[in-house]
Amino acid sequence: MYVLDTNAFYYAAEISEFTYDKEKLKVLISSNDTFISSTSLFEFFVKHKDNIDTIRKGGRYLWENHIKLAFNVFNPKPEHFYDDLINITEEQYKLMYINILENKIDVESRFTALLFDMCLFSGYYFAAMSNGKEPCEYCFAALETTYRLFSDCVLDVFKQVYEEGYKTDDCENYVRNCFYNLLAFMLEKGIPFIEQAKNVTTDEEFQNPDKWFTVEDYSRVSSQLASKMERIKSTAFLQRLAVTYWKKNNDPELNKHIARLKTIFDKRVKYVALQDYCYDTLVNILVHGAALWKNDFLDALIMCNIQDQHQLITYDNGVISRMEKRRTEYKQYDESLKTIDYLKA
Repeated sequence: MYVLDTNAFYYAAEISEFTYDKEKLKVLISSNDTFISSTSLFEFFVKHKDNIDTIRKGGRYLWENHIKLAFNVFNPKPEHFYDDLINITEEQYKLMYINILENKIDVESRFTALLFDMCLFSGYYFAAMSNGKEPCEYCFAALETTYRLFSDCVLDVFKQVYEEGYKTDDCENYVRNCFYNLLAFMLEKGIPFIEQAKNVTTDEEFQNPDKWFTVEDYSRVSSQLASKMERIKSTAFLQRLAVTYWKKNNDPELNKHIARLKTIFDKRVKYVALQDYCYDTLVNILVHGAALWKNDFLDALIMCNIQDQHQLITYDNGVISRMEKRRTEYKQYDESLKTIDYLKA
């Protein structure tokens, strides 16, 4: 059984231009049980929300080629769902679209907020440990207070970000830029407080922050930090903090730190493909200063549909790279890559 990812579906249905052998893909689909996940279908609906003819064209392709739809726990069947996409009306589509967009905003904002929390905590932790030794208890108390203060609002912020992002023509870049800006703001406001708390020596002193960090000093230090982050993206700044941390604390490429974060994430998310996505994303951001790509998360959701007897059909180099990285761990990845090599030859 084969799973088409979103772009493979676009190519097969001739919704997007295709540079590989189209006949190979068509034969594979017509001669095998094939399905797409609800994640792909939802993305298709949202991307082409203003073109009902394209929606009908995609629906006709699915029906004529007997391609099944697999709803998953993240993108369940909407309350208002119309199976007959070939004849769906504008009003029916708009009603269904509202349910689908609400679901996408909820799911995507939650996972983005979770990754953001891990990046924010890491930045604060790297600052606390920047001297290569265990700081005083007051430094950790300042870290906890600051992290809780900011993290409490992160989910609500990203829900608003996605609501606004999906009103634009490029939600991916909109979300990424908001991620950068919010991380920069919270790092520049939190790190000075954590750094200064290293000098606190008593409970009484800690309970009176005005005495050990005046408003004037705080404003000056946070402004200096903000000036630094204006010259580079906040993820690149975070990566610099990470390098200082791993050099001072004997944790090359954050192997120990990221392993601890992954343990936390794995307890909250039981799907292996998402666990792998979280690990890879944290490594890319914290170790390499890479960008956040929203669509990588959607790819991970699609990969959650792949069971032992399934193969994923994709032409996305990023997805292919992630499967190649773990082809010895998962038989279905190895089998998928063999089929993809044949289709691309």
